[in-house]
Amino acid sequence: MTVQSVSVLICTYNRARMLRETLAALRELTMPADCDVEILVVDNNSTDDTARVLSEAAAESSVPIVHLKETQQGKSFALNRGLAMARGDVIALTDDDVLPAKDWLSRIVERFRERDVTFVFGKVLPRWGCVPPPELLTLRAQHIWGPLAIVDYGDATIEYRPETPGQRLPIGANLAFARAALVTIGGWRTDLGKVNNTLISGEDHEIFLRIRRHGLYAGYYDPGNSVRHFVPASRVTRRYFRQWFYWHGKTNALMMADLFPELDFTRVPRILGVPRFLYRQAASQFWRYLKRVGRDDAMSLLSEELWALRYAGMISECWKHSLRRMPPLGTPEALPQMAGH
Repeated sequence: MTVQSVSVLICTYNRARMLRETLAALRELTMPADCDVEILVVDNNSTDDTARVLSEAAAESSVPIVHLKETQQGKSFALNRGLAMARGDVIALTDDDVLPAKDWLSRIVERFRERDVTFVFGKVLPRWGCVPPPELLTLRAQHIWGPLAIVDYGDATIEYRPETPGQRLPIGANLAFARAALVTIGGWRTDLGKVNNTLISGEDHEIFLRIRRHGLYAGYYDPGNSVRHFVPASRVTRRYFRQWFYWHGKTNALMMADLFPELDFTRVPRILGVPRFLYRQAASQFWRYLKRVGRDDAMSLLSEELWALRYAGMISECWKHSLRRMPPLGTPEALPQMAGH
């Protein structure tokens, strides 16, 4: 792919202190050769010192820093605002609490120039706000790392192709797209992505499902490309993990048609707005949890509890749609309309 320009895109909300550190780290980057660079920061209704931080950073930066505002609350609204204003051939995403390695951006551009791909990503390693429980860092705990936003898929490169489904996907803290691919699929779904300051997420996952459906799925995992993401002490708690998995379930409900593509949801039997099969799956998961109470180690028991909470969130979201007399989740009528569709 020919890359002559790149736009670094950051969405921010009331993290002025962390954003200052991120922008300082971006100023220290080794810039890619023969490539115009811009940094777009989308302020999603911050009430702290974000505007002042951006003004000071722009005055000190040799790379243009563009301050954008998005008044609709939600990360996907902010991402789409940035996409609409970005000029780069490549959109490089990171977060407002991330410190990228010095070669982060140059490696992204190199990978796109070497390969015919639509996305490139690398490791998202933690900067701990407190010492985490040792058992949380074991391989057997990786399947519940979602609340920590860590990505470490090993030290070997990985090709992402349509014929290799089921591969672990990137997250937005260290992820770059070909801008043309994002425009083609219509950007991000706006009912996902921390909508109205909730823990609804899923925008990172869902966008890859649409990229695949549009025949644009081709990516590359570069293990040498890394950023460090701040993990506050509040996230390394059972309470946060429980909240996150419950809201993860609500997110999954909004993505139900994508998670169960083999089903025609217009024909799936429902009870109180909930697909009947979800009750069966939830009951099975709660039973697995109850059977392990008092028998398994704390990490195994927590894992079963978290997956049970995911089902609780899914059922709750389906109930909510039913009570509000909204189109049943999973049906075409329930899907949001996106630009370009």
